[in-house]
Amino acid sequence: MTSSDFSIAFHIGAHKTATSHLQRSLREATDLLADVGVRYYGPHDFRLPGRSINRLFGLHDKPARAPRRSPQDQLTLLRKGGHRLVLSEENYIGALNSPRRREVRMRYPFAARRVTALADALDAGGLDVFLSIRNPATFLTSAYCQQLLGGRIMPLERYLQINPLGSVNWLSLVKRLRRARGVNQLTIWRYEDYQPLFSSICAALVGDEAGELVQPLPRRIHVGLSAKAVAEVHLKKGDVADDKIANFARKHFPVGEDAAAFDGFDPEQHARAAQIYQAQIAAIENLKGVTFLRPSPNHP
Repeated sequence: MTSSDFSIAFHIGAHKTATSHLQRSLREATDLLADVGVRYYGPHDFRLPGRSINRLFGLHDKPARAPRRSPQDQLTLLRKGGHRLVLSEENYIGALNSPRRREVRMRYPFAARRVTALADALDAGGLDVFLSIRNPATFLTSAYCQQLLGGRIMPLERYLQINPLGSVNWLSLVKRLRRARGVNQLTIWRYEDYQPLFSSICAALVGDEAGELVQPLPRRIHVGLSAKAVAEVHLKKGDVADDKIANFARKHFPVGEDAAAFDGFDPEQHARAAQIYQAQIAAIENLKGVTFLRPSPNHP
């Protein structure tokens, strides 16, 4: 059990909601944050061999070997005397795209269980959890492009059979997280509001004063695929290694004036997705124990 003047923030994603931009912006401010008692750790820490959150805190069901330290000793080491520990790792709650080619009925089905397991292991009074959500149509378009970039190439129609719009149910995920043992504050924002909310997100994660130390990187981290690039991927499939085609196509057919971003949905589907999204948001905002960040009405 840790002292009452210490707290833990866990940014769990979701994938494709500017997570990399936020993580790298926080990483740039690591030393400044440490000077005011805030310790930040992200994918650059947790994706090294043997350094995953599960491995560090002994959360594997059948660990290959016992962790070197107890969860509490590991926590003390990461904390380094600070008053706020900030973790960010979207892969902890599950994969973006399932390797199994069966219909996805629920995204991140084990998210709540995994967050509770970490909270129990740390025994630090619970976690403040942070989650960004995104319009289901643009989320699935981005997820499809990510699958292509990873070398798993399939027609869009087949991908959407496996990943229908209805599988992107943020309300279900938020409800499960809200019921999870060990979740204290649950803070949500829309990916579409990320830029105007950047300062508010950082303030919620690291504290009002420390939040001023985090400046947004001036560029996007991961640029998606253009429609031309996606067409090139399917045209050249089998000509070169599948894990190189999409990256090659992105480089040679970048999104720009001459190449529109790939869009996996028609106007009617977009309208349906927007309706689903708005209904989910309205319900999430009415949940007890959830803080939903919104930009100032005066923001341009």
